[in-house]
Amino acid sequence: MEDIKILPGNPYPLGAYCTKCNEVNMAVVCNSDEPAGINLYDRINGKSRKIPFKASDKVGNINCMLLSGIDTDRYEYSFYEGDKEYPDPHGKLIVGNNKWGKIPGNLRSGFVCEKGKFDRTDYKPILRPYKDSVFYVLHVRGFTRHKSSGVTHPGTFSGITEKIPYLKNLGITAIELMPAYEFIELESVKAGDNDVMDAYKPLEPKLNYWGYKKGFYRAPKSSYAEPGVKPTDSFRNMVNALHAEGIEVIMQMYFPSDIKQPYILDALRYWVLEFHVDGFHLMGENIPLTLIATEPMLANTKLIYYGFPVNDIYGNDTPKFKNLALCNDDYMYNIRRFLKSDEGMIRNVLGDLRYVDSKLGRVHYISNCNGFTLMDLVSYDRKHNELNGENNKDGNPYNASWNCGFEGSTTRKAVSRLRRKQIRNAIAFNMLTQSTPMILAGDEFGNSQKGNNNPYCIDGPLTWLNWNDLERNRDIYEFYKKCIEFKKKNPILNMDRPFAMTDYCACGYPDLSLHGEEAWKVETDDLTRHFAMLYSTHYADVDKNGKWLPGKDKSKKGEFIYIAVNMHWSDHTFALPKIHPDKRWEVVVDTSQMTEEGSFLDDDQKKILVRDRSILVLISK
Repeated sequence: MEDIKILPGNPYPLGAYCTKCNEVNMAVVCNSDEPAGINLYDRINGKSRKIPFKASDKVGNINCMLLSGIDTDRYEYSFYEGDKEYPDPHGKLIVGNNKWGKIPGNLRSGFVCEKGKFDRTDYKPILRPYKDSVFYVLHVRGFTRHKSSGVTHPGTFSGITEKIPYLKNLGITAIELMPAYEFIELESVKAGDNDVMDAYKPLEPKLNYWGYKKGFYRAPKSSYAEPGVKPTDSFRNMVNALHAEGIEVIMQMYFPSDIKQPYILDALRYWVLEFHVDGFHLMGENIPLTLIATEPMLANTKLIYYGFPVNDIYGNDTPKFKNLALCNDDYMYNIRRFLKSDEGMIRNVLGDLRYVDSKLGRVHYISNCNGFTLMDLVSYDRKHNELNGENNKDGNPYNASWNCGFEGSTTRKAVSRLRRKQIRNAIAFNMLTQSTPMILAGDEFGNSQKGNNNPYCIDGPLTWLNWNDLERNRDIYEFYKKCIEFKKKNPILNMDRPFAMTDYCACGYPDLSLHGEEAWKVETDDLTRHFAMLYSTHYADVDKNGKWLPGKDKSKKGEFIYIAVNMHWSDHTFALPKIHPDKRWEVVVDTSQMTEEGSFLDDDQKKILVRDRSILVLISK
């Protein structure tokens, strides 16, 4: 250690930054006047060295120095203030928490010095618009931890990489990772401490499986890396492999209210610069939304949150690349309530299905990690969170679910058939809605958590995907895949501008029209549970003034998609709108089929019978 030279450093960037080979700038915020410095630990001989900051090393509240001649592969480090020692809050590698589910020992930071590895000269971001995206939200560990996943390194970033062919086959364009930065999964009764450096001192350990807590926001989670591979390399390899197949990576980032706003922006920049992630789903409060949304470096990065102050961000301007998107539970509850035939929902649902904003995207879903899975949505009326150890008091008591007549798993054929149909209805809603659909991992093959809507503390078969369900519920998977393909093939279902619902092309039909049992007349009273939508597909090939876009096929004029929705418990007959006499309607999706008699299109193409609790999609040919 005697060969390491101590030189004046720079206050930014915070943390350990390799300026060149064997030279590291060290900078940390120290708010107190207590003696502060760096502890270096030699991994070979076990010796340590304390390097204090001098008064001249302090700029504002930042202490900084330059370590020259240091072998970064040999040493680990931590900071200290008075008697308190802690790992680097800006550390790129956290050492001591690499064993999942174990109480960490002495947490330290490791040096990550890989100059030249982050060169962006050959990097081309995917930049897929929200309208063309299909999201898939997953837990890194739970996605492949079950032995049925068949991957080489279950529960790791590498496991996700091995499942890329599966994701592509399903039609996924982006994965959204639940917290994949370093967090201490064994939390204590002291949860809520004001300092991240206290989060690794559990008093009464309880597992935080999900990871929605304060973390080390620059370090990929070490226990998610395969054995023998640095977490930074493992994460980067996963991102590169996904990008090579056209799949984007969105990171969920949870920030408690006490995280400083500049720290948040700095963390987001880091993941984009160092790992080329494609976006962030921001969670928590006190997030500097305007600052983040107007950061020039993040202009091409997807940013997702409950809501954005659009006027403060854009004013009267329209973004060149629509990178902001809303994501909240409003759509989920509206569709769920309509799915189980609640009254008074039709107006909300009609608005949700055709929602498009010229400045913002929207990510919508039927189920999410913090609630019932899709299978549980149709199997349970009440939450069953007994395994969480909180007397079933945790989790949302209201899920807008319906068990279809029996609570939990059953062998009753009538109940099972109805549940299958309701699942198909939910899938159809998710894929026939204009904005960006998000799928909860495992929903596509009937994953169940046995009615637990908040398994945040459970690491086991309940929360791990059982890939054997893929064969048991192959019909659900194939239906989801079919609906994803249909959405992708029909641009009118993926519009980037709001519908005018007028005939601005002077073609005899508006871009979108609403219908009921009578053509061109929709009923929206509180007791109505059925409606239809007619899309004139060539409006996707023209601009907002009705002029054809370059390279578009004008022969598509006169083609239509008709969607009939009946969430009533009785059949309804719809009068079909008249189309060109050379065109005929063809049924392409019928959620009532597969297990029972389907809907019926009469021979003269004037009417169609839509079965109870069913959705029907027709195209003109």
